Amino acid sequence: MTTLRGRLTGGPGRTTVRAPGRRTEAGIALLVVLAWLRGVAPPLVQLLDSGRPGFNTRTDLMPVTGRLLGDALTLAVVGLAALLAGYGLRRGRPDRRWGLLVALAPLALVASAGWANHQRPGPVTLALPLAAVAVWVCRPGRRVLATIGACGALTALGSMLLAAARPELALLTGAAAGAKTVPGGLLAGPYAHSNVLGIVLALSLPFGFALRTASSRWAALAVMLVAVAWTGSRTSQVAVLAVLATRAVLAVAARRGWRPRRAWAPLVSLPVAAGLVLTVVTPLVTTDPAGFTERGRIWRELLAHWRERPLLGHGPEFFDREPGLAEALGGAFTHGHNLLVHLLVVGGLLVVAAVAALLGLCWRQAVAVARRGRVVPMLYLVAFAWISWLEASHVPATLAGQLSWLPLCLVLRGEPDRDSEDQGVPEVVDDPA
Repeated sequence: MTTLRGRLTGGPGRTTVRAPGRRTEAGIALLVVLAWLRGVAPPLVQLLDSGRPGFNTRTDLMPVTGRLLGDALTLAVVGLAALLAGYGLRRGRPDRRWGLLVALAPLALVASAGWANHQRPGPVTLALPLAAVAVWVCRPGRRVLATIGACGALTALGSMLLAAARPELALLTGAAAGAKTVPGGLLAGPYAHSNVLGIVLALSLPFGFALRTASSRWAALAVMLVAVAWTGSRTSQVAVLAVLATRAVLAVAARRGWRPRRAWAPLVSLPVAAGLVLTVVTPLVTTDPAGFTERGRIWRELLAHWRERPLLGHGPEFFDREPGLAEALGGAFTHGHNLLVHLLVVGGLLVVAAVAALLGLCWRQAVAVARRGRVVPMLYLVAFAWISWLEASHVPATLAGQLSWLPLCLVLRGEPDRDSEDQGVPEVVDDPA
């Protein structure tokens, strides 16, 4: 009999399900690509049309063509996700439905916080929940993880090519670069700030280890590492170093044949735990407003707003609607610069609890597959934890959060069983040796 614990974690007692096969896996990969394009293409159109906007400004310079392109890509994601979800549900009822509810709970609670604060969600808010359902019923294999890594490498390469062709568009200089110094300027690519590009690359880099061949892995990792260094994003650089250090330790342990069952879990979990502890503790103990590059001021102000609505927060449009917030924060920011603070002010304690449950179950699944030599899910959790320490722009409830919610859902869902009809697909090796 399948236990609730087994349904939640995919541990002992779960039932074996048949993978939908190559076509639906290709459909999920296309879904990832469309979501990636939604985040890259409209900003690029804006850059080419209007140039790079001034530093720390919220002026909307998006041309009509960029807006139409963004809407079209959003509809494409929603339509494809609905098609894949419908096809998967027609094949049978999804297993481990408790896990799917855990994956959807944070998004549903953020939307509920919006409704409670008189914020009506738009069509884009359907994209991520539908994509999560599609992932759950289709249960794609490791090739989808490789697709995320390939998109990250293309983002890095495209940003560097744009910097070579149009440096005034792709690079930040002067006041926008702040105290960071990189010869020629900071690499931002199509994004509003170099920190955003750094976050995208840091969250994509773990999936570079899932690419099929050693040459593609090395090429993707190299181009992403160069681009991350060029961004000057210190948070992203620290996250990347944590990922690489974790991968090196796991590689050494595996080559020495050290895989005791009880010791393996702490070995792979320590980097994630360290990043999450910093994420929770740092904003709560920081009292200096100038601490962590003025983040202390942001955290203090946002936590004061959270105390006004501790359970549900102020909804996902809080940063756009709150009058005088930019002056209080010291800039026109759109996120809390820390995962805990951002979730508290946007969705309150309920969303924090839901995200904690999601991360906990993702950790359990990642430990299980790491024992079988598949370390990409755990490496992603390392990157996520260390990025969340000082940033939060990667967790909105729109397609801009596709590098958080979709990978977390993929990690939680896990790979198809060996005896599924996908067993003939060549195995993707995580180790770039």
